[in-house]
Formats: sequence, structure tokens, C-alpha cells
Amino acid sequence: MSHNAELSSRMLDEKIESMDRDDLRSYQENRLLESLAYIERHSPLFAQVWGSAGLRAADISSLSEFEARIPFVDKDTVRAYRTTHGDPLGGLRRMADASALSSTTGTTGDPVVLPVGHGDGVGLARDWWEIGVRPGDAVAFMLFTFRGPAWLTPHALGASCVLFDHHPSEFDRWCRASLELEPTLLYLLSGPLIMAMAHMEQTGVLPYALVEVFASYKGVVIGGDHLGIQARHDLERWGGEPFLHTAVGDVGSATECREHDGLHASEDSVLIEILDPEGSSPVPEGEVGELVATNLVPQSGNPLVRYRSEDLVRVSTAPCRCGRTGMRLWPVGRKGDEVVIHGHSILPMDIWRAVESVPESAAGYFQLIRTGREMNALKVRVGHNAKLGGRSPTSVRDDLISAIEASVGIAPEIDLVENEVLLRLGPPHKIPRVASS
Repeated sequence: MSHNAELSSRMLDEKIESMDRDDLRSYQENRLLESLAYIERHSPLFAQVWGSAGLRAADISSLSEFEARIPFVDKDTVRAYRTTHGDPLGGLRRMADASALSSTTGTTGDPVVLPVGHGDGVGLARDWWEIGVRPGDAVAFMLFTFRGPAWLTPHALGASCVLFDHHPSEFDRWCRASLELEPTLLYLLSGPLIMAMAHMEQTGVLPYALVEVFASYKGVVIGGDHLGIQARHDLERWGGEPFLHTAVGDVGSATECREHDGLHASEDSVLIEILDPEGSSPVPEGEVGELVATNLVPQSGNPLVRYRSEDLVRVSTAPCRCGRTGMRLWPVGRKGDEVVIHGHSILPMDIWRAVESVPESAAGYFQLIRTGREMNALKVRVGHNAKLGGRSPTSVRDDLISAIEASVGIAPEIDLVENEVLLRLGPPHKIPRVASS
């Protein structure tokens, strides 16, 4: 990473961030061969997986050979090794090689512990530089626990971090610190937290004007879930500019730039394949496929190779208006979230706007009830604010049915519950968008 970037430049490391695609592929290939050798020595899980396939790292001499021969892994692969060997790290890394322990959120199953190595978050540092973080700035973190060494990214930029828990109980302390320390960036907010902030503002619980609290922030990173219409409206009303953020196969991350036209991934540190969700063939650029990730710097990040994330995305490798040439992502949903009703494929994103269009459910809290991929009826559990508007549940339900039917062409069965019921089901920054009952 370059520490000599011009303060006026939008890129922290222009040589890498604007690299020609052909040069990038050669760069990735060299890093890949080094990373495979490292992982074979330091990751018992992959030594076992590759050994079972009759492979050694030395057998792979090119990217094309890697794509043809290296087997896939997923969260269940790691969970199975953890159970079989009694290894809490799932064989990904030996404890002596880890600098910190992170984890998946556990939204779709038991959390998977991810042992982070020694190093900094290169991709995040570039993203934050583009948003406006500079040496000497303060960065406010509002993170849930057990999520890795968050302080390394501001350190890489010469900035300082101010730490808060991802919980409404921290709002008072965060407001006071924001007014006093004037942070440049808030990492990260989520829909549920914005909803809680708006409620506390409305009820007069917060003794601060949020417009003043957000005045120093050049950007607010949004993670965990899609940002609903109402949450975006509230954040922008306070003066916070949202930058959407997502994990890249639990290997890296991707964040919007100031053009807000896709989420940028750092391809010098993660190799991304977009494949048929039910197979192993690449899908054409622009079509929806499953994101498969390989860490090219396993010494510092999570040591995962050909990791099937179950995340469905569209991608583009066309240069962005910001000047970066790396892949941009548009998350669509998760592979296990799809339901097929009378031949019609439906994902949570397909009904999100419809749910938000009804005032009582504008927070966008809902779940698809999925008892199998193919179903005879579309069943949706929707959270609503019963105190808003004073309308009967029947009227709210009827409006939801009409809105969703207009969106996807199928009239749903609606299970109407209070917002709080759904908020209790997941981690603090999102709810599971699919449930079995």
C-alpha cells in the first residue's frame, strides 16, 4: 500500500486501483501460486481437502489450472472439520498464526470462526480514502463484538479509531464523541440501528440535533443488509451520505465509491469467480451468479480458497467513473433464499420495495417463509408498526397483498407481526430474510 498518495487524489494506490485488466490477471496469478503454497503449509483443512483430491499446491502452475482442478469449499466444509477434529478454527489456520478471531454472523447457521492473520485491511483503507478519510482524522466504529481487528484499517491510513458497540445504548456516547472529536467516517450503521435512532429522535430521548452530530462525517458505511427507503431518507435528512458495503466471500469486502455505481472489490487481494449457483461454469458478465472467493494474501486475511459464499451478485469489469478498474458488485440475494412459485423465481429483493411502500411496514422488515425451493404459495411474514396511522391489521394486510402482487405477479399470504418480533431473530445489524416456519 502506498502511503504517499496525494491528498487530492481519489486513489490511495493508483498503480493497483487503476491497473489494466490483463496486467491484473498476471498479478493475481503470481499472488495465487504463493498463497496456495502458504495455505497448504498453514491450513490443515485445505491440506486435507486437496490431499483427498490427490492435489498438492505445487501441482498448480496457472490460474486456468487452478480454476479447472482446485475443489470448492463452503461453510459446511469448515463446520464439518471443526466437528470431526474438535478444532474451533475449523482447520483454517493454527491458533499460533492468528492475530485475531473474527466470525460470520450466523444468519444462515452456526457462526464460522475466521482466524485473521497479521496485516491490515488494504481494501477497506482504499475505500475509506475515496470517501475522504485522511491522516490525522478520527473514524467512529459502531461494530458488534467478535468481528475482527477493526482498528487496523485506520492505522493503515494514519487515522485514529473511536470504538462503540452496535447498539442503541451507545447513541448518547456516540453523539457526544461525534460533536467533540468530529470524525470523518462512521463504520458502520445498519437499517435497524437507523430505525432506532429515528425513533429516539422522534420521542426526544436524544438531547442532540442529529444534523449537528453528522456534520463532520464525509460518509457513513452501511453494512449487514439492504438499506431501505425510509432508513436512507432518515440518514440523508441528517446529512449522512450512505456508502453500501458487503463482505466478499468472507475473504474481503467491497464498498461503494462516491459515484455510487456498484461496490468496489480489491482484486489484488481476492480472486473472484462468478459461477452458476448450481454448478461450476462461469456466468456471463452482467448476469446473476454465485460469488466464489479465494484469498490472495492469506498471511493477513481469512485463508479461504474457492469458497462458495452463497451470495448472488451481478458484476462489471468496466472502469468506474472514479477511475478504478477493479470489479464492481451489485448484491442480489443469497442462493438459499430463492423460492419458486408456479414457475416464478422470487428472492427477498423482489418484494422489498413493495413492503416498504406500505407506511406501517416502511422499515422493510420481512421474511419469506420457505419450506422448499418450489412452493405452491408465496408466504411472507411482515413486521409493521401498529401504532402508526391507527389502521386495522386487516387494512395493512390488504395493502401489502396488493403491493406485493403488483411487484411479482403473485398474491401472497401475509403473516403480520410487530417489528420487534423480527428484530429479535437475527444479529444486531440484520434479520434473516428467509425462515422455514
